[in-house]
Amino acid sequence: DMAKKHKKQKNKKTKKQKPIKTEELIHRTRIRVIGVGGGGSSIVSEIAPQLKRIDFVVANTDLQALKEAVRETRVFQFGQNLTHGLGCGMDPGLGKIAVRDEKQKIAKLFKGIDLAILVSCLGGGTGSGAAPEFAKIARDLGVMTLGIFTLPFKFEGVRRSQIARASLEKLIPNLNAVSIIPNENIFRIIDKNTPIMAAFSAINKRLSANLRGLIEMIYL
Repeated sequence: DMAKKHKKQKNKKTKKQKPIKTEELIHRTRIRVIGVGGGGSSIVSEIAPQLKRIDFVVANTDLQALKEAVRETRVFQFGQNLTHGLGCGMDPGLGKIAVRDEKQKIAKLFKGIDLAILVSCLGGGTGSGAAPEFAKIARDLGVMTLGIFTLPFKFEGVRRSQIARASLEKLIPNLNAVSIIPNENIFRIIDKNTPIMAAFSAINKRLSANLRGLIEMIYL
């Protein structure tokens, strides 16, 4: 009897187990890049066609600006009841309230995401007011979040600079990592007499290239 019992146990141990597929062991990192406000959305629209494995979202209160987003992005309008499809001008308080009215909808943008990258051009109303709220929602959900932000040119005035700095103070505590890029730095590599639209385009291109390199490095 003991011999039979031992034989049974041996057979159980040597029973062939189903091999585990390699893909079952690998978790595919989900990255979502969210452009908040007009400037951030513009940068994201420039990057999106170049990268296929990333989720791209453009988030804005301005419906007209959202219509210009490239098809590779997901369009997310918020604050419609507050701004009636318009932008927030230079009122970050308006951008902040626009987010707070729709926290549950915004939280869905971070669901199932491993790394969120927030991109915004600070100094205006929507990006400066809404980006800190997006970052706070991500933090509360435990999502790792990187922020990439530009600061206004000096010639855009003191008020824009103040708005941008105040926004950064609210953003930084809710981010895992932050990259701050003063627009003024672009004149280190282009002529100071470059027309404003061409300067903005140069900034967008450099940001796009850097962000693309970062994302590709993460996947590699």
